[in-house]
Amino acid sequence: MNARERLITTFQGNKADRVPVSPFIFLNNIYEMFQYKPDIDHFLSPQDFDVAEKFVAYHDYFGFDVLFSPGLLWDSYIPETSDNWEVTITKEGDADSQLRTTLVKTPDGNLTQVMRFNRSSTYMVVLAVEKYIIENKQDFEIFAKYAPPAQFIDYELISKARKVVNDKGLINVATHGAFNTLNQFRKLEDMMMDPVVDEGFYRAMMDFFLDWNINHLKEVIAAGSDSIEIGGNLATSGVGPRFFQEYVMEYENRLCRQIHEAGAFVVYHNCGDAQKIMHLYNDLDIDVWGYVTTPPFGDVNLDDALRIIRPNMALRGNIDQVEFLRQASPQEIKEKVKWLLDKVKPRGNWILCTSDFFFDGTPYENIQAFAEAGLEYGKY
Repeated sequence: MNARERLITTFQGNKADRVPVSPFIFLNNIYEMFQYKPDIDHFLSPQDFDVAEKFVAYHDYFGFDVLFSPGLLWDSYIPETSDNWEVTITKEGDADSQLRTTLVKTPDGNLTQVMRFNRSSTYMVVLAVEKYIIENKQDFEIFAKYAPPAQFIDYELISKARKVVNDKGLINVATHGAFNTLNQFRKLEDMMMDPVVDEGFYRAMMDFFLDWNINHLKEVIAAGSDSIEIGGNLATSGVGPRFFQEYVMEYENRLCRQIHEAGAFVVYHNCGDAQKIMHLYNDLDIDVWGYVTTPPFGDVNLDDALRIIRPNMALRGNIDQVEFLRQASPQEIKEKVKWLLDKVKPRGNWILCTSDFFFDGTPYENIQAFAEAGLEYGKY
């Protein structure tokens, strides 16, 4: 089996020749390998760095099965200027810190978003929204009336990556689920209160952004994405089963079903707490759940997950990249991977992975030990 066949077989809920070794790799990992310091304005879409080619080269170096995740332009959820939608962006700061204000002028009023960008390491830029564009009903009505179609995923990168990856794996662009997508425009605390204060308003926003999102994702799938990884890391154990069932689940399922209808797999991304709600994932129309994160960085009990999650759903993750992978010896890492694979192989449908992307400075000998152990002990 080549890597593409191996991953497709696993995503379909069947047993491949071995467990795929596919850690969640992010841009900082690629930049670090090639000693590329990204510009703060183009961290997600560098003008002088070939993300597709270098992403595959990184996987070749370690012997990983490719799950190509880049493509999301998380700083571009506000569409560019169009009819009745005039966008002005103001930037203050320097090469390592920037305050970015987006002003949108429409015939019915203005909308404003403020984001803060910081370079957290040589190879990583993070952002936080300081002012959300939808603060009240009027803001939402303006957005829904005048906003152009979504433009937050790089089609050209996806199309190129499909050709470069070829049979080495799958294109699995990592974006947001229905609930997470609304949070790109509205503060999470308000979203948690909206169903209680004004359920109709909450559902109107969820319906609008669900349709807005899926129309874009259909174009992304047509451009070559084999799978869509949708973020579900905000509606976690913290919201509780009741909130998830009543106010989140139906929207996630509608999104998942339409992704399937468009011809792609669905990976559900919850890299945090899930112990209290993971039984509900059995009723989500998803093919893979990542990342089965155990304490102290999540609350999942691995034995419970193996017992509870339906057997035809692939599981991905569980190796701690925050502390263990950075601090353990190569031998300890090989022993941990062997222990994990011996535990999960009887169930099958497992993808060897960390609980999120590698931190800068993770020793390459440790990553190599992770990869070698996966190949050695992952055979069915």
